[in-house]
Amino acid sequence: MNGSWANFFPYFAGAFKLIVLGIGAYLAIKWHFDEERRVREAEGVVFDKPSFMKKLVMRLALPVLLILLVFLVIYATNWFLD
Repeated sequence: MNGSWANFFPYFAGAFKLIVLGIGAYLAIKWHFDEERRVREAEGVVFDKPSFMKKLVMRLALPVLLILLVFLVIYATNWFLD
């Protein structure tokens, strides 16, 4: 099985699985925070708006962390299987 797709499939499937689960977890957590914010705003509690720098950092941090996670899974799986 040298050079066949079966050698690479576990790496890509594992990375894809972690990406999908990570996105799902992010969206679930975001929904809960947004729902709590909506309820508190309906009660009249005032929230501070996030600054531009905080928004920029959050938008840059998520893709970087996902890419690092994918590489970590690929290299850890390669190390474990060899």
